[in-house]
Amino acid sequence: MRRVGFGYALFGTAELAIWIDFLVYAYDHGGAAASTTMVLVQLIPCVLLGPLLGAYADRHRPQRVLTGGYALQVVAMDAVATAMVLHAPVAAIFVLAPFTALSFTVTRPAQAALFPSVVRTAEELTAANVMCGWTFGVASLLGPALAGVGIALHGPTLVVIVTTIFSALALVLVSKVQGLPETVAPARAAPGRAPHRSEHTAGAALLAGLRANLAALRGSPPMRILLLLHAFYYVLVGAVDLLCVVLAASYLHMGPGGAGYLNASFGAGALLAGFVTAFLVGRRRLKSTLVLALLAAVGALALVSTQEKVALALILLAATGLAGSIFDVSGRTLLQRSSPSDAVAGLFSVLEALMDLGIALGAVLVQVTITLGGIRAALLAPAIAAAVFVALLWTRLRRLDQAAVVPHMEIRLLRAIPIFAVLPAPTMEGLARELEPVSVPSGATLFGEGERGDRYYAVSSGTLHITRRGVHVATVTRGQGFGEIALIRDVPRSATVTAATDATLYALRKDLFVQTVTGHAVAAQVTGQIITGHVGDDRRAGGQEARPA
Repeated sequence: MRRVGFGYALFGTAELAIWIDFLVYAYDHGGAAASTTMVLVQLIPCVLLGPLLGAYADRHRPQRVLTGGYALQVVAMDAVATAMVLHAPVAAIFVLAPFTALSFTVTRPAQAALFPSVVRTAEELTAANVMCGWTFGVASLLGPALAGVGIALHGPTLVVIVTTIFSALALVLVSKVQGLPETVAPARAAPGRAPHRSEHTAGAALLAGLRANLAALRGSPPMRILLLLHAFYYVLVGAVDLLCVVLAASYLHMGPGGAGYLNASFGAGALLAGFVTAFLVGRRRLKSTLVLALLAAVGALALVSTQEKVALALILLAATGLAGSIFDVSGRTLLQRSSPSDAVAGLFSVLEALMDLGIALGAVLVQVTITLGGIRAALLAPAIAAAVFVALLWTRLRRLDQAAVVPHMEIRLLRAIPIFAVLPAPTMEGLARELEPVSVPSGATLFGEGERGDRYYAVSSGTLHITRRGVHVATVTRGQGFGEIALIRDVPRSATVTAATDATLYALRKDLFVQTVTGHAVAAQVTGQIITGHVGDDRRAGGQEARPA
């Protein structure tokens, strides 16, 4: 687990550092037009081939795919570094750069699939998931900062060499990891025989899912509006990436490493947004937050054009990252509220596809506006486009909150339970939407000791008694929950639960409960304390502690 975790930390830093490095290299050899071309040649192959690479990773052993992804990174980066050292034609770098981007596309899904196969306990999975979250945030600072320092010291070549070393270290770390076999083995036809139909199930499932996503979008105008808004947000992100390069070189005159420092400031603002988005839980009207955050982001970027001061630019770019992240969370929450529960995953996959496309369009927008009106026009263009965009969609935007379904009662119930009270806004609302009501009449047994556990229960009304080996150990009522021991430890139920009165409960599936708790550090800590308390009750009742499977 430590090997995979540190490998991922190196990967995240290298990915963001070399992205900025390539943009700076292209700008040095052709200005903003060359940087825009660099964005396009990297992202277009990822947009076209990303889903296929993800499907490949799903059907093969994740450790092998991850090792192969890191090996491809090393080869691709080493080829770029060699070309730079030998002063190869600029066109050669443009040809090699897409292979680096594709290697990153291979790595991410394999990383997500490998962690569950190398951990041994829920606590280890929690540590792994939390570490990945921290890494993503910290890499948004360290990666651009590394690019800035490296370029300032010895130009883009040094950054490529350092990121190659990072990827090589990651390759060494994961090469000795032994995960579980692949969960979905590809069918193999015998020599001389036609492929079995099961070989085509992945493609058929992909097409069926695509058709279902398009059908859901056709039937829901609010979802289309939200996806359009998010696509525009990614246009803003792409514009900022390229603008940081142009600003540092031609406007603020910050020197070779300035682009990295400006991008790091943007990442710092995005990190700070995490403290703000906690207040979005359960808010009925997010439309205003969504629109104001978007306008604030583009407005802060436009204000950079008012004065040629580095300190002001750093502060305003941090504000852009802060407001942009608030918009991102608000938009994802609204999309989650407005989508049918069986279409959420598919629509978010569409959103991910729009990310690369939006970033590419953002770079094109900057290039066009710089050509027509200069750097100040490029800084003002996103604000003007956002104002026009919001004005055209204003009538439809007013309906977003009306179409969104907010499970207020379920959210209040989850907030009362310590395990869930610490969760971030989108996670809590997502869980609240998945709760299933369960009615239990007085005197009925909900489940018995020794039975298989498949759901966690939160009490909305009524009173229930918990007994172990016939001995009463606890009473639960509104605002309390139970059932976590069997789910987290994957053991049979450790107690019997009987309704003392008519009770209304809300049930949460095992997979969602375990995934949520193990993915959040504080929630996992609270769950562990609760389980420890239950084990103490069990020992006082004369039983033995249930051990993990």
